[in-house]
Amino acid sequence: MALPTFNPKQNAPSSAKEQFDRQATHYNAQWNSWTASSLDWLLAQATCQPTDIALDVATGTGFTALAFAPHVQSVVGLDVSPGMLSQAEQNQAARGITNVSWWEGAAEALPFPEASFSVVTCRIAPHHFQSVPAFLAEVYRVLTPGGRFLLADTTIPDDDPTTGEWQNRVEALRDPSHARNLAPSEWRKAMAEAGLTVQAMNLAGGTTPMSLNDWLEKAGCTNAPAAAVRQAFATAPPAAVEAFQIRVAPPDDYTFVWQRLVAKAEKLG
Repeated sequence: MALPTFNPKQNAPSSAKEQFDRQATHYNAQWNSWTASSLDWLLAQATCQPTDIALDVATGTGFTALAFAPHVQSVVGLDVSPGMLSQAEQNQAARGITNVSWWEGAAEALPFPEASFSVVTCRIAPHHFQSVPAFLAEVYRVLTPGGRFLLADTTIPDDDPTTGEWQNRVEALRDPSHARNLAPSEWRKAMAEAGLTVQAMNLAGGTTPMSLNDWLEKAGCTNAPAAAVRQAFATAPPAAVEAFQIRVAPPDDYTFVWQRLVAKAEKLG
């Protein structure tokens, strides 16, 4: 399958662009280590073939796109942030990978023709999207019949809306571009409504605890917003402490583990 000719520029929400341009230089190997188990799961479930053409939506600095590159014919990495894409190009050059191209665009309006990709991935990003239903409709549109969609994202408990509300509030305090983490049942419903058939879905295991100080730094979160996040951790309800494994790390830090969902779905027919 030959790579189609695409329009490389697509307008995207300026707030997301600005936020991730600021964050671009902070997305390093440490960030990837926090989410490595989800990437391993996606690679294992993707059943990649040498003829596959893959799209990585909200590619950031390219960790997922570059990980898939050795297993497929080619990869397109798409992101709203030129700053992120610049870092991705540098990461690509450092690794000597030649079958990845980078495109600017929004997840809810993919600038690609129908049935362009046999694999679409998206990792630790949809909680920033303006519309998950619009994103999933676009995934369905650009997938070939029989194509696979691989997802990983931060999630919240299905059976504890109060804990989910706490987690989403903390995320938004830290990063104003955060929209909402979805519970697993919400993802199942949204994928079904988009026409995608879920083949597998579970919580990613083996996640490395994150440092609150480092997590705030990754987003450039300082001053009053950072203080508000710290206060939220200091007063977290017991259910949130248990669900997210929140621990005090003296003298002035916390560690925690966000829940992460991984899923594989297909476009049947």
